[in-house]
Amino acid sequence: MKTIVLGLDLAEKLGLSVIEADSGRLIFSLSRRLSRGDPQERLLNLRKLLLEAIKRYQPQEMAIEDVFLPAKTSRKTPISLGELRGVARLCAAEHGIPVFFYAARQVKQAITGFGNASKEDVTRWIESEFNVKVKDDNEADAISIAWTHILMRRFAILQK
Repeated sequence: MKTIVLGLDLAEKLGLSVIEADSGRLIFSLSRRLSRGDPQERLLNLRKLLLEAIKRYQPQEMAIEDVFLPAKTSRKTPISLGELRGVARLCAAEHGIPVFFYAARQVKQAITGFGNASKEDVTRWIESEFNVKVKDDNEADAISIAWTHILMRRFAILQK
C-alpha cells in the first residue's frame, strides 16, 4: 500500500500538499485564503478543505508545521493558530490519521541543510526538487513540511 502524507501550513492562508512517500511524488498542492475576517468561516473552510483532501487522497499520515510566534505577535495570533490546529487534528482523528509536528527550523534543516535558511532558499529547493512553480510561501511550506516528515520516516526506518 502506498503511504500518502498530507502536509499543512496553517496560517492566514492555508498551505496544503499531498506527497506519495515511497516515490516522493508530489500529487497535489495549493495555497488558499480561508476567510477574510469571520473566524467561524475560516474554521469551517479549513474543515471542508481538509475533509475533501482526506476523502480524495486518503492520506495515512499528516504533518503540520509547529507553531512559531515571533516576539512582536498579536495576542490573537496564537489563539487563531490554535483553533486552526485543533480543526486539523480533529479531522485527522476522525479518520484515524496520526499527526506529526515539525518546527520551522527543523524543516529548513531537512530541506536545505541549514536551520537558518531563508524562505526563498526553501522555495527554490522545493521548486527545483519537485519541478513546480509554487504560488507563495504557504504552498512551499506545506510541501516542505510533508517532505520533512517523509525524510524523518525514512531515517527512522534506517535506524531500526
